[in-house]
Amino acid sequence: MVTNQNKSKMSTLRSFCFLVFFFSSFLLQSQETLKNIDSALAVLRKAPNDTAKVELLLTIARHYNVTHLDSAKAFAEDGIRLAETLKYPYGKMMNLNVLGNYFERKTDYENAMAQYNKALDIAKATNSTKGFAVVLNNIATIHIRKGDYQKAIPLLFEALKAEEKLGNKTGIAQAYNNIGVAYYYLQDFDKTTQYLTRALEMQEALGNFAGLQNGYNNVGAIYDYQQKYDDAIASYAKALAISKQLGDVKEQASNLTNMALAYSKKGDFTTCERLFLESITLREAAQDFNGMAHSYTTFGESLRLQKRFRKSEEYLLKGVALAEQHDIKLSLKEGYSSLSELAKDQNDFEKANTYLYSYIAVKDSILNEKNSQIIQETEAKYETEKKEKEILQQRAQLAEKDLQVRKKNTLIYGGFGLALLLGILGYLVYNQQKLKNRQLRKEGELKTALAQIETQNRLQEQRLRISRDLHDNIGAQLTFIISSLDNLKYSFKDMETSLSQKLSGISSFTSQTIYELRDTIWAMNKNSITFEDLQSRISNFIEKAKLASEGTQFSFTVDASEAASHAFTSVAGMNLYRIIQEGVNNAIKYSDASEIGVNISEDTSHFLLTIWDNGTGFDPDTTQAGNGLHNMKKRARELGGALDLISEEGKGTTLKVLIPKEEGKS
Repeated sequence: MVTNQNKSKMSTLRSFCFLVFFFSSFLLQSQETLKNIDSALAVLRKAPNDTAKVELLLTIARHYNVTHLDSAKAFAEDGIRLAETLKYPYGKMMNLNVLGNYFERKTDYENAMAQYNKALDIAKATNSTKGFAVVLNNIATIHIRKGDYQKAIPLLFEALKAEEKLGNKTGIAQAYNNIGVAYYYLQDFDKTTQYLTRALEMQEALGNFAGLQNGYNNVGAIYDYQQKYDDAIASYAKALAISKQLGDVKEQASNLTNMALAYSKKGDFTTCERLFLESITLREAAQDFNGMAHSYTTFGESLRLQKRFRKSEEYLLKGVALAEQHDIKLSLKEGYSSLSELAKDQNDFEKANTYLYSYIAVKDSILNEKNSQIIQETEAKYETEKKEKEILQQRAQLAEKDLQVRKKNTLIYGGFGLALLLGILGYLVYNQQKLKNRQLRKEGELKTALAQIETQNRLQEQRLRISRDLHDNIGAQLTFIISSLDNLKYSFKDMETSLSQKLSGISSFTSQTIYELRDTIWAMNKNSITFEDLQSRISNFIEKAKLASEGTQFSFTVDASEAASHAFTSVAGMNLYRIIQEGVNNAIKYSDASEIGVNISEDTSHFLLTIWDNGTGFDPDTTQAGNGLHNMKKRARELGGALDLISEEGKGTTLKVLIPKEEGKS
């Protein structure tokens, strides 16, 4: 049962709980931490300046945003600069977003909003639905922090729609969480509980620790508001466990303060004090002045309610001093209020009045800021009304002058009417001639188009004729050579082994020439080559490769939504096919690999071809590149891209070819 005294204590502490909820409940974006940051930094130092390095800088910046905030800014800015150099808009957008997270955690909302707006511009320019959802959600969070919930909620629902369009469950859960927080501050607790519960259920299903941390904390605050303190403590404890796992010191301190307040309302002051002291220790170590002032004054008030007056005064004075030093008006107001009540409890009414006057002064200063705003709005309204009166007077004067002008103009309207009629006739003649010229121009364009089509048809016929000649004449001749070599070997069974091997080698080379000739004929017979054509051709090639290397597993995947509609010219498609063919052949010949894979993926402006194996690898700095690698690099340049080779002894080899989507497009 809750006693009257405990009810009074709960009422006194309710505003403190509200503030704790405010500072600890927002989910900006699911931050990620690295299990081995030293390993990531080592990879970063050796990484080439490519898009993969931009992504690595982004991941490291996100890690430091949670574990070591002051280190996050430098990595995010490096990622932005490299993305600008590489013309990689997605990488720039996401690094700008993380830089905004950094400023937001620093409570520098102006700079945070500037970075988010830059990221939002890129998301709109590149039609990035994912980027739009993430950045819009963060902009809404800034509005929530500034108390402008009417602006925040429509933005949060726009972010939710974008995440639902993507089917991104993590983003949907994040949007539910932030919508619930906004409704909390609008005092709509039914919707608050509805959205926070949805978010928590999804975060639990996804196993998203950062989302669960905020979700449990928010649900705990709702239970706290409903005076279900055991449920609130259980929810806060889950949030605290996740905060410790993520190494997020600020969130740990907020979770501990929330738990301490709940225990205080239950009357368990021993546990309450222990948790408050843990929270204060963490905030002092992190130099979180706002949190320190809040914890000092809140703990001091809790001690006052326990009638531990000396210790209460110690913490309340510390909180007031810190709040005065850093102009934290809300904590200063609450501190003076508690000190006044403390002096009254000790029958020191002179000191109580002194603190009460200080409390009123701070409260009035806050009210004066609001009054100043009201006065400015009133002045603006007054100036607006004054200008409207002046405009009305001017309109009256203009109307009087207009009447005089009308009388004078009546005499010349007839002349103007005649001139207008002549102008209309002239316009009609001009428009008719313009229409005729346009028709003649279209006829000329049609003739030009027909001529181009006729030329293309002739070129296609010429190409087909050449391919038939290659197949019928050169192909037949090469086949005849193979047959003759086999007959020669059969006729001279007792020939020397070396001569037999040379003849076999010539036969194999000739067979390979026929295969390559067929590939060339295949390409010549096509006006354009799609990914589907390449996949079919490469699949046939890989099936042959499996026969040559039975112990090796091959894979070919296409992770690109535009692949189905994208078509290359026959030359570009052949270059892409030859790169894959040469890369797989090299892996079979030299890598001794058990797995060889080919993957095609995409971003907003590029396709990325990756050929990898898990073989022996080699040191590119000490190994001389052969003609095959030179040819692949040349073909990549002809595609408008670049080839990047990554290999290390014992760790396999990876070839990456970045191809602009517009290059080689049919």
